[in-house]
Amino acid sequence: MDRKTFLLVANKITSLITVITLLAVSLPFSAYAADAPETVFSGDIGAGAILNNIDYSDVKGTDVWSKPAIYEAGALEVIKGFGNMNRRFGRTDTLAREEALSVVYRAAGREAEAQIAGEALNNARTDKKTDALQVWYDGFLQLAANDGLITQQQLADALNADQSSLDGEAFKRKGAVQRQEMAYWMAKALNLQAIRGQQDILNNYLDWRSSDPEKVPFIEAVLQNRIMNGDGSGRFNPAKPVTREQAAQIVKNAEAQVLAALKYDKMTGVVEEISSTGDYSTGTGLTGKNIDVRSSAGTIHRISTQSFETGKNEQKGNTVSETRELVVYKNGNIGDSSLLENGDRIEYITRTSDKAVKYINVLSNINEERYVAAQISSVDPANRLIKVMQFFRMDFLDPALLNRNVSFNLGNESQKYTYRYSSNIYVTVNGSRGDIDSLSPDATVILTIDAGNTVTAIQSADFGINSEESTIVKGIVEDNNPELGYITLYNEDGTGAGMNSVMQLAALRTYNYINRNDLEVFRNHSTADIDDIQTGDTAFLKLDDVGNIISISAVDNYMVKYGRIISKLPGEIAVEYKDGMQQILTVGRDVLFIRNKKLTAFDSLRDGDRVKLLLNITNKATDLKEVTIEGDEHFISNIYKGEVSYMNEMSDKLILLNMQVFRDGAWERTGRKGFTSMPLSDEYRIYLGDSIYDIEKVNRLLAGNEAYIAVEKDYGGEEKAVLVSYRFADDTEVRYTDNITVAISGSASFGLSYEDRSIGYDAGSIVVKNGRLVSGGSLSENDRAYVVANRSYGTGYFNAGVVLVEAAVDNGLTQIFRARIKAIDENNSFTVESFSQLIGTDWEYCNTPKTFSLTFDTRLLGDDGVLNMRDFKGYGDDSYLNRSVYVVSDGTDALLVSTASYGTANVKGTVFEISGGETGEEGAILAEPDYLRLRDTGIYNVQDFMWDAAKEMSIDIPDNTIIIKDGKIIKPSEIENGDDVRIIKKDTGLTGDAYIILVEN
Repeated sequence: MDRKTFLLVANKITSLITVITLLAVSLPFSAYAADAPETVFSGDIGAGAILNNIDYSDVKGTDVWSKPAIYEAGALEVIKGFGNMNRRFGRTDTLAREEALSVVYRAAGREAEAQIAGEALNNARTDKKTDALQVWYDGFLQLAANDGLITQQQLADALNADQSSLDGEAFKRKGAVQRQEMAYWMAKALNLQAIRGQQDILNNYLDWRSSDPEKVPFIEAVLQNRIMNGDGSGRFNPAKPVTREQAAQIVKNAEAQVLAALKYDKMTGVVEEISSTGDYSTGTGLTGKNIDVRSSAGTIHRISTQSFETGKNEQKGNTVSETRELVVYKNGNIGDSSLLENGDRIEYITRTSDKAVKYINVLSNINEERYVAAQISSVDPANRLIKVMQFFRMDFLDPALLNRNVSFNLGNESQKYTYRYSSNIYVTVNGSRGDIDSLSPDATVILTIDAGNTVTAIQSADFGINSEESTIVKGIVEDNNPELGYITLYNEDGTGAGMNSVMQLAALRTYNYINRNDLEVFRNHSTADIDDIQTGDTAFLKLDDVGNIISISAVDNYMVKYGRIISKLPGEIAVEYKDGMQQILTVGRDVLFIRNKKLTAFDSLRDGDRVKLLLNITNKATDLKEVTIEGDEHFISNIYKGEVSYMNEMSDKLILLNMQVFRDGAWERTGRKGFTSMPLSDEYRIYLGDSIYDIEKVNRLLAGNEAYIAVEKDYGGEEKAVLVSYRFADDTEVRYTDNITVAISGSASFGLSYEDRSIGYDAGSIVVKNGRLVSGGSLSENDRAYVVANRSYGTGYFNAGVVLVEAAVDNGLTQIFRARIKAIDENNSFTVESFSQLIGTDWEYCNTPKTFSLTFDTRLLGDDGVLNMRDFKGYGDDSYLNRSVYVVSDGTDALLVSTASYGTANVKGTVFEISGGETGEEGAILAEPDYLRLRDTGIYNVQDFMWDAAKEMSIDIPDNTIIIKDGKIIKPSEIENGDDVRIIKKDTGLTGDAYIILVEN
């Protein structure tokens, strides 16, 4: 087309668009068309040629899984067919290396650059190639060598005219490309950041070690960007060839990077109006369509197609027409704009430079399919039924496009609904193809439902509170305050919100509403008031542009229950509810633990803790979601013994005579003479052995008998009895102060180090540990305990009446770990790959990662003493990555990190000499002591679980020694003569370095 003809046609197009725009404003079109277009896009002048090229004989009319990817890659001209008369795509043909390089460079928008390089190579030859495609492949190979995708030797092999002469190790251009090569080239061509160090995804595959080490960081990059995946059976298959259809899917998976490289944009919307256009005023027909699309942002985008005459064919004389059409993929078919209908939900890819539409993918039609966000209740595969709790409708399947296209009002639809799902249902979990069995119970999903109410697709979805940009958030209601106008949510997995949320301890996020009267509120899909939203509800919030709530939909699928921790086991807790019922609950990794309104960890939970539990109770299971731990309101303040004359049922009081208190393993008189009254707690229990008694039965059968009484203080400081345990009058009481050496779960008994007998316990035994009333199952080996036992007159069997476990050295939440550092987020946190925790005299190993937060109080002890926390980093010559350290923590807060050596030997003794330090004239410590001498020493025998007496010891204190006293980290100068200490060191010798010193006064 010459310049004059081109300008004439361009003016006609401009005139047509002007006429269309005027008509859109002035003529009485439908209500949809009343909006003026925000942007006008045009069809692509090359659409006709593309449609002809991608009319693949081995793809059309089939139902192959790769069809959408093949057509999109073809429409974007990244992967082309063979171009023969049959127009084959060659779906299952292996992709040659030269083809693979052409794909990655076309995907990167560098095809023209490769063609220039190929032409330059060919021009330098005396025997020039005549096949243009082979010349261009030469250019792709040259570009790959320039960019380091292949080596210069591989380039030389590829350009060798006699490919048959190459040996098996040579780089053959027509050889099948391996998956690891494709991953490496895609990552480098698309400028993906190589991921080095500890791999996150690749090393989960069984065959990851067979990957080329040079390519591993780039394979990890494409895996993390979900460009490539495993085969579903735990393998990546690095050396397997790539087929052409797999290459098309790889390009599709890399859509975000490919579109950016090609300078294309992708949008989503619904076709609202299709109208014909025409202009015959110039004598040459100019016809087309206006396709008005309501974009996901709510504005109108107009896509205009045109067909116009450009002149005559100089060989045949017939009229030649030019078209600006669309490449449209719909319901498995490829075609032009004639496939589009009102109501079609579409994705449209446009070229930034000239706003031409390159490709349209029809997702569905609003009149034929609907999308519903829901939570799975149960799945019945035998009958293909799925029960769900429905939340809201969506206009678009992509959760990222929610914006204003969500309705919480489901109309007459039920909250709980049962659908039949299709036999060939398409399931996507976290972006990967799955099946119906891969959906986790209670998963949040988006259902695609056809006109016959059959679910045809299920996609997992995450509507958490973490995203700052999301306009739809989902969480569990922690607090609803209509007076102050806010709702606080937390994620089901316990994570918080805001910037760097993963590293914050804040577990909650608060959302405000300006005017409660303007809120749209639904509860269980019925119109409700904001006051109806309750703690424990699952709630969806719809937010405006500044993050304020404009609509709420909540359902009450959670239950709050109160109870007491009977015992804590790895991954489980046994809890007793207020009604006396007991239950064992599994503690998943996503359970949220809160103490004093701050996120804490499972480690901080103690036997006997009073807790508020948030439970999701279904017919299948009870799922624990949140544990709120009370403070010190229910510590056992004292244990008494006395003769219970009677119980006053009217006032709920005990009347006691000769009351004694238990102190340091002995009974002491209280000083109260005569009768003493003691109130009963609201939750009191009375036992004789394993049998629970009521007041009437006690007064009738046990009046005047002796009992043990555990008491706690109320808010006013008054002591109240929580457990009253009667003893049989004929039994003999004995007392022990000793270490527990045998405590077998389920045996209802324990053993002591100096007593060759078993002591039983039952429901009536008063067992106090960490200040809490617990069950006997909470007793552990190495617990130091005061025991009051009763020897049965009839059987001689010993049964515990009272077991008071001394507070551990790491009291409060202070704990000591030994671990290897896996990752460091500088100044925020660090993660260890596994750890051992100091429990008594043993290190208990746990093969799971653990993350500690770095605070302003965290100290770093190196070989030369206290270091600056700025030195605690994961790079450089002094990197702490992969170093083994001790960590002293308060919950998840790291208090101290020490590089001291690993010690397993335990010794103990009493300090009688401290030396090596230097004190100034006014008592200031100028240098810390570095030497201790101990008397009355013992060495812990790991075979006999006993302390063997030893001679005096001389112990050195290096600069990185950890010293703890009363649950606090102290300096060597704070150790005093007379302190009883336990020391962890390398061996059991009488000399050596102390790695950890625990002051056990």
